[in-house]
Amino acid sequence: MALSQAQAAAGTVTFVVDNASALAHALAVSGSGVSEAHTSTIPPGGTARLTVPLQPASYELWCPIDTHPQVGPACPAPGSAAASATGQ
Repeated sequence: MALSQAQAAAGTVTFVVDNASALAHALAVSGSGVSEAHTSTIPPGGTARLTVPLQPASYELWCPIDTHPQVGPACPAPGSAAASATGQ
């Protein structure tokens, strides 16, 4: 998973996910005040948006599809990508 930015201003943030993989994926986000935020399954070549309210904190991003390997660049394990929201 590659992030175009590792930081964003605190507030409402929209993640735009482009699935360039040959496998279906999804994006899950967790951290301060965010516990159940995730996209639906994104087919190969598909795009999804996920809008979440972020407080100044660090957040974990990962693919929550259970049948995927838990390591590797195609579907990273929880915590393998991180982002942070900074104060406004």
